[in-house]
Amino acid sequence: MKTFVSRVAAAGLLAGALVGLPAPAYAADPYTFTNTTNPILGDGSYYSADPAPLVVPAGAPGNPGDKDELYIYTGHDEAGPSTNDFIMNEWGAFRTTDVQAGQWTHHPSLMRPEQVFAWATAGRAYAGQVVRGVDGRYYWYVPINERESPASDKFAIGVAVSDSPTGPWTDHAGGPVISQRVPATNTIHNIDPTILVEGQRVFVWWGSFGNLRMLEFQADMKTPVGTQRTVTGLTGFFEAAWIFKRGATYYMAYAGNNAGPTSQCTPANYHACIAYATAAAPEGPWTYRGTILRPVSSTTSHPGILPFNGQWYIAYHTADAVGGGHFRRSVAIDKVEWDDTLTPPRIKLVTPTPAKGRDLTPRPNIAQEARATVSNEPVPTQYWIKALNDEIVRSNPLPPDMWGTWTGSNPPQQWAQYTWDQPMRVSGSQIEFWNDQPQGTGVGVAAPARWRIQYWNLDSGQWVDVPNASGYPTGTQGFQNTTFDPVTTTQVRATFDASTNGSTYSAVAVEEWKVLAAQPDAVTPPAMTVEVGERELPGTVAATFGGQTLQVPVFWDPVTEEQVAAPGTFTVRGTVLGYAAGRVSAEVRVISPGDTEGDVTAPVLTLTPSGSAGSAGWYRSAVRVRAAGVDDRGGRLRIESTVDGGQPVVATDVRYTDVTVTGDGQHAVTATATDRAGNVSVPASLAVRIDATAPASTAAVDGTTRAVTVTSTDATSGVARIEYAIDTGAWTAYTGPVAAPDANRHTVSFRATDTAGNSETARSATIPADLSGPLTGNIGPIGTPTASYTAGWNSVTALNDGADPASPSQAQIWGTWSGSRPESQWVQYDWSRPVRITGTELKFWRDSNQGTGDGVAEPDSWVLQYWDEAASAWRDVPGASPYGTSTTAFNTVTFTPVTTPRVRATIQANGNGTTNSAVAITEWRVFAADPGTQPVVVPVTVTVQARCVAGKAYVAVHARNDHDAPVKIIFETAYGDRTFASVAPGANAYQSFATRTASVAAGPVTVRATGTVDDRERLPGPIPTGFMGWEVTTVHTEEHAGVACA
Repeated sequence: MKTFVSRVAAAGLLAGALVGLPAPAYAADPYTFTNTTNPILGDGSYYSADPAPLVVPAGAPGNPGDKDELYIYTGHDEAGPSTNDFIMNEWGAFRTTDVQAGQWTHHPSLMRPEQVFAWATAGRAYAGQVVRGVDGRYYWYVPINERESPASDKFAIGVAVSDSPTGPWTDHAGGPVISQRVPATNTIHNIDPTILVEGQRVFVWWGSFGNLRMLEFQADMKTPVGTQRTVTGLTGFFEAAWIFKRGATYYMAYAGNNAGPTSQCTPANYHACIAYATAAAPEGPWTYRGTILRPVSSTTSHPGILPFNGQWYIAYHTADAVGGGHFRRSVAIDKVEWDDTLTPPRIKLVTPTPAKGRDLTPRPNIAQEARATVSNEPVPTQYWIKALNDEIVRSNPLPPDMWGTWTGSNPPQQWAQYTWDQPMRVSGSQIEFWNDQPQGTGVGVAAPARWRIQYWNLDSGQWVDVPNASGYPTGTQGFQNTTFDPVTTTQVRATFDASTNGSTYSAVAVEEWKVLAAQPDAVTPPAMTVEVGERELPGTVAATFGGQTLQVPVFWDPVTEEQVAAPGTFTVRGTVLGYAAGRVSAEVRVISPGDTEGDVTAPVLTLTPSGSAGSAGWYRSAVRVRAAGVDDRGGRLRIESTVDGGQPVVATDVRYTDVTVTGDGQHAVTATATDRAGNVSVPASLAVRIDATAPASTAAVDGTTRAVTVTSTDATSGVARIEYAIDTGAWTAYTGPVAAPDANRHTVSFRATDTAGNSETARSATIPADLSGPLTGNIGPIGTPTASYTAGWNSVTALNDGADPASPSQAQIWGTWSGSRPESQWVQYDWSRPVRITGTELKFWRDSNQGTGDGVAEPDSWVLQYWDEAASAWRDVPGASPYGTSTTAFNTVTFTPVTTPRVRATIQANGNGTTNSAVAITEWRVFAADPGTQPVVVPVTVTVQARCVAGKAYVAVHARNDHDAPVKIIFETAYGDRTFASVAPGANAYQSFATRTASVAAGPVTVRATGTVDDRERLPGPIPTGFMGWEVTTVHTEEHAGVACA
């Protein structure tokens, strides 16, 4: 089981009727009930988890009867409906002699850790397993918490023994048989033991968080043989190992967590599948064989597999009980089937029961039947896109209970979209946002700053804002309601502008988004005709909205074999998608397929495309073309179809067939229909244009001008437009290179949209700060931060985001927590040129005390280093003041100034002698006193002008001394020179030069300003005694216009 410390949810449904369930007099009293569906106990009276089945043969101790008994030992989930943790205080069991009959005896409380193990604390009664030992007694291996362990992880495995499968139980070993201390040290999470007894040999496997260990015990079930070893070969192993043997092959089932959009296991890393591997010996090597059970409704999954009464079974748990949730699970059991044609035999994919059917309750929501797409596909593996429209909202959801966008680097905008196969009339929305940060922080997950709903205008082929929206609230407690004037569309999109702090953006998360149908004036079920034996009914009914009639999906009750066994009529009921007034009824006529006499009328065939419609007649996805035929006699048809002139595909005894068209480009679909009498329809044809690929853009930053040039390409429909945004500014049409707005560093986001309407995910380029000028104060924000390692929930950019919150979120710190925590870590700033730095300060963050070797703790020490360009080596800064390690105040360090393009803070983690804690920093500042790379000048302001005086041309030259000291100024012209030996600060030098002519052509004037500049910051070392600066001459050349005075 996973020890999440997260927000979780509770939801479930009654999976079967319970019969004969009395309230026990005491919690531990067994009671018997009958239930033939999953979960085994699903009424919400008791939540059971982590099943461990055991067969107790007839006549064995504890089973005096003549039938084998199946025990399923479980933990007891006692968390409240909104509790974020596994509250498990005891173990119980279910017992039966016949799984299919469903008569179970429940033992709610067979053992509590603190009552059996004197060295254990109460609670944390996690997944264990009961086996019969070499001596025939029952041994229960369980993970529990040691009361006085010095280990960083106090979980240990103990073993209890009993002469009966229901106890009483006593401590067999007098202490843990496995922990981080015994029988040898380890650093893993020591839970989830699974045991195999073979003759006199006893093997145990255990572990979690991707680490599985194995050990052998002596026949006494507790004394180690050899040393523990690491188990490999289990692809995606996370936890919950279960060992069993069939024939000569050893099987290891386990909870797998290799998540991703193409994973065979699970798309979301909080959920688990049940996978398995095989080996020829208990010691391995193990070979991965695939998935047994896909993810269930609870995030965790835990297998127990064995044969009973000639049938193999798998026990597992789900959240499907009444009031169930991720921490309120209930055990289920289903059959396991084998493929014995392979060597070794394989386990077939288990089909959970009961099958979950469509909810036929009339309601206005139509999102559940839409295809959801989002801007951030592939969705980060902690989230699950299917949560958008699964109609489940939990009181304390985990990430896979929502669609979200957090990655640590979040764009300014995201969207979610629903697409239906046919036009729908919609007029409202309900959306539930999730957050872990308030708006305006620019970190974590926050409600959007603003959002809007758009629909695909079927006439213009464009996205358009829904008309007269009532508003777009952004609360995170309950559904946020929006109403608007009804529109008819096949696509609806919600676009979210992310909340920002002015420099970074928060992510967005949505637990559920409902789209509400406008209610029709009338719903008219069609006259339906089927042939004898035909059980599929038309999938739409006519719904009238004013003067518009739409074919809206309908979900009929199943048609039975008896209803269509012979010609006649029957009545069927159905639920119309989005129609909240109630269910509808229709009459169905059953005809004989052989009634073709006198039929000379050809059927009529239509081709209807469906997909994600784009602009200009393009589709932005694969297109399903439905070739549907109608015959005047009501019989079924033979439909032949081709795509792009390829091999014909024939469907017989159908009323429609679906043709899938894929691949970017232009395609042609043709089809004909033939009725029972042999009449052939007029050929139908349809052109289909697909561009499902977004354009691709790149950006280049000019190293001299700092301008950003964006180039976009699209291979199919072509680029329609390019947009850019500077930092958190608005999106603007791109018409040419984007100029840097000032000397600071900026982020330019850019994206392109093609003619079909595909928009690429926004990309970004960084305009570096212009470092040519003087630099003073904290220059961390204009540096590029990197680190030796950054935890996935932290951010390296938090180092220089300028924020120092009193209680930072995980996204507002740089941290290094992981399963492997080395002694040393580092963070680094790089600048585009060497900078003269004079000091630094940083603040550490912690959530654990020093000496624990776990969590995030104040480090032992740190040192600032600079890159010595001449030696190509890192050096400690010279003359450093003491390095503090406070987590409540900035640790300031001064040193002899150094000039370097990069600095690094190297941190030594604190430990407990065995493991190290992680380290974290909320903010890191580096201070500079650098004059820049621009030339040193004597500042003067020069103006020149040609003018006429008494019919003669003159050139007037004016210079103002802007320096803070006297300046020598020299004017040089074609008509003479003039020297001003000492012009005071703020004073002017002026001379009007006579040309002695009535006109003068345009020409240059040179002004030389000489003065003393105290540029001591440029000195590489200490300031020399008596240093008064350098004498500098700055030359200014100005042009004057020509003038004619005659």
